[in-house]
This record gives sequence, structure tokens and C-alpha cells, in this order.
Amino acid sequence: MIEILANLIFASILSNFTANQPNINQIFAQEYLVPNNISRKVPRKKSDATLGVKVSAQSVAAADSQGISLLYEKNSKQVRSIASLTKLMTALVFLDHNPGMDKEIVIEKSDHRDGNRPYFYEGEKVKVKDVFNVMLVASANEAAAALARSTGMNNDEFVRQMNQKAKELTMTDTIFADETGLNNGNKSTAQDILKLAKEAFSHDEISHTVGQKNYFYTVLNSNTKRNIAATDKILGDDFGYGNDIYKIIAGKTGYLELAGYCFASKVTNKDGHDAYIVVLGSASPDSRFSDTKSIAYWIFNNYIW
Repeated sequence: MIEILANLIFASILSNFTANQPNINQIFAQEYLVPNNISRKVPRKKSDATLGVKVSAQSVAAADSQGISLLYEKNSKQVRSIASLTKLMTALVFLDHNPGMDKEIVIEKSDHRDGNRPYFYEGEKVKVKDVFNVMLVASANEAAAALARSTGMNNDEFVRQMNQKAKELTMTDTIFADETGLNNGNKSTAQDILKLAKEAFSHDEISHTVGQKNYFYTVLNSNTKRNIAATDKILGDDFGYGNDIYKIIAGKTGYLELAGYCFASKVTNKDGHDAYIVVLGSASPDSRFSDTKSIAYWIFNNYIW
């Protein structure tokens, strides 16, 4: 306990060097935004929007590992732009039409997309598995375009398959406009993204990939070796308080100005119980993670598992 509190104090001092040193309760409240009076272990039931968890996200949904019981929600049926959470559907449709992970593909000029730094460049030859991993780990837009192209479908055909898959998953308030998430027309709800996350993370190829903090790959025609870092900055890190320890074991980020900061994740506790948490429209890159931590702490402490 002392070590955890000491680490929290140290982190706060570093980030607020010129400010007055806060007390321990202030630090904890800023990090986890936990209600003052948490009721312990109430029976599992459908939640409502007045549960007392303060989050910056505009829309939130959390469910148990079966994806059946809605444990927490805030505007969870509000249709919003979802940014790169789109790539979870891109990955699912790719797996349905997988040409082979060891297939080699050459990156084309048409694969380039604006929006973030590129991880592949025109003329580079790489394996499909590397494109798949880089798309999910680094949220690379050119990787999403190249991955869709590797299936042999053109862009319109691939997007039609994404929308068909959404129907199969009963994502009734969802529409996809492109494979990268750069198009603001990719829209969904927190409840629908719960369905998408549950399905996506059930595939070993996806869950393994989004569970990696780093990914190494080699450009085949130049022997260039690269190491990329995950956009999920809290992946695999223990968080919580006292004996209540939790960990993100799978996660996908997203951001556009219209969408805000988004995060879909699978969280586990020390007893091996899992929950899915989706936050859409958080206020900052870090707040999508602190929102997720706050919700995880709350649901694991307020429901019987």
C-alpha cells in the first residue's frame, strides 16, 4: 500500500512540478475519480446513468465478460463518430477473407492516408501479418488500407463487407464509411462497440495483437527493422487501489476531432474476472485511460462476480 501511494505522489509531483504538492486523497481522486462513498458488492443489475462515477467521456458502456449485463452506461445509445475503433471491424472482415498471414504485399502509393505518421512507405515489401499487427498496435492508417487491399476487394467492396458484418453482430446503430476510421461517417454507439469489442477480442489473432505493447517487423526488400509502440498507453499495467488490482489485457484507441478520444478495452481483475469497457468522446488522450480505470474500479467493486 505504501509503495502504491508513494508512486502516485511521485507521479503527481513530476507532472505538477510548479504546483503545490497535493495530499494523497487529492492524488487518488484525480487519477481514479472514484465516488466518495462506494457501496460494496451490490447485486448485478442493469445500471443507469446516475451511478456516481465521474468521467469525461461523452458516451460510455461497460459489460461483463459475457457481454450480457450492462454494468455501467452514460449516453450509451448516442450515435457518434468512432475514429480508429473502426479498425476492429477492419480486422474482423480481413480475417473473414484472409489471403494468408505469410503472404507478401508491396505498399502502394494509394495506401497512403493522412492522419498519423506512416509506418510503411511506398514500394516496401512486407508480410500481411506485419500489416495486420501494425494496423492494430500503432493504429496505422496506411496499414488498414493495405490490409483491406490484400483481400482482393476494392475499397467499396470491403466497406460493404464491414457493414454486413455489423448487421450480423446486431450493431443496429452502426455504419462504416471507410476501413481506416479517418472518415467521420464511421458512426456507432458505445453499446454497439461493446458488441464489436467482444467479437473482435474473442479472435486469438486480434486479442494477441492488441495485447502487445510493442511490435517488431522487418521490411523484406530492404531488411529494415522497425519497433513500434502501442497507442494503448496503459496496456498490461497494474492499476487499482489496495488489494483491488486490475489490468487492461486488450485495447484499441481512436481519435478524431469530431469523435474525441475513444478507447475500447477488455479489463481483468486479480481473480480472473473480465469486463468490456467502451469510452467515446473523452476529453484528452490521458482521460480516456483514466475514465476506463475509474469505470473498471467502480464495476469490480459494485457487482458480484
